[in-house]
Amino acid sequence: MPENENEQFVQVGSHIKPDQVARAPRFPIQAPFSFRAGGEKIWHEGTTINISRSGVLFKSDLVLDPKTVLEMRIAFPPEMTGDTETNVICWGPIVRWQPHSAEESYHSLAASFFRYRFQRD
Repeated sequence: MPENENEQFVQVGSHIKPDQVARAPRFPIQAPFSFRAGGEKIWHEGTTINISRSGVLFKSDLVLDPKTVLEMRIAFPPEMTGDTETNVICWGPIVRWQPHSAEESYHSLAASFFRYRFQRD
């Protein structure tokens, strides 16, 4: 249940097979991004590359193993939402990562969402 009227939970259906659903549109949004592996107390920083309703592609200097479940926070400023700042709290596993190239100092990681919650200030 949402803790207050400004929060909304969304459960992403895990019973749907990937070949049954069209790929969710990706939106090229760069926003502050914090994440931590389940059970960790330390938050790590990154930046989103693109976002969809089913997951996020982000950049980070950390490498995480696929299937590592993360708790994630994405902060959307009022300029993006047209309203107040909106935070999205998400949970889901790393599904892939790509090491940085010689020109880049970060790794690209993708995480899917199995649950997320909107929180408006």
